Amino acid sequence: MHPLFDMDNYIIQTKLLKIFGGTFWFKDLEGNIIAYSKQKAFKLKEDIILYGDTACTQPLLQIKARQMLDLSATYDVFDLTTSEHIGSVKRKFLKSIIKDSWKLLDVNGNQYGELVEDSIAILRRFIPLIPAKFHFAIPGHDGITIHQQFNPLIKKSLLTIPPGHPMDRRMVAAITLLNSAIEGRQN
Repeated sequence: MHPLFDMDNYIIQTKLLKIFGGTFWFKDLEGNIIAYSKQKAFKLKEDIILYGDTACTQPLLQIKARQMLDLSATYDVFDLTTSEHIGSVKRKFLKSIIKDSWKLLDVNGNQYGELVEDSIAILRRFIPLIPAKFHFAIPGHDGITIHQQFNPLIKKSLLTIPPGHPMDRRMVAAITLLNSAIEGRQN
């Protein structure tokens, strides 16, 4: 298994001001790149791949939208090392107008939790200086958080997972990447 999926803390970084597509770096707390993703611009149907290297030779995860241009789309997550479908994420569009919110779904489509914004999304869209904060709401197993660190040129978010948390770390990485990609288009 890739080292990213054993980590309790890491940073996901992207350029705040970009013209086409998005580039995402997963870094350890010392700043070393441990995973990478480059999102293509002008895609009607989202298809994001997370790689274990910046040369894009080691595909780890794929996040693929089921529909084109759906405001409350469902995204399936696949482990590309095993070709296994490991779960899905569905955006709660109406709720996300005020606070971004995602349903976390198991491989059978059953909801087991949510990713919920703690800050006010509608304010952040108009005042980009307000950092985003999210938490994973999983009954009996809360504690995973994403805290954006303010920087006018580079968007960095610190992901923290309590040691021993039972959520699949591959899903945590995929959801964090998807949320960063979608959020980047909204700003």
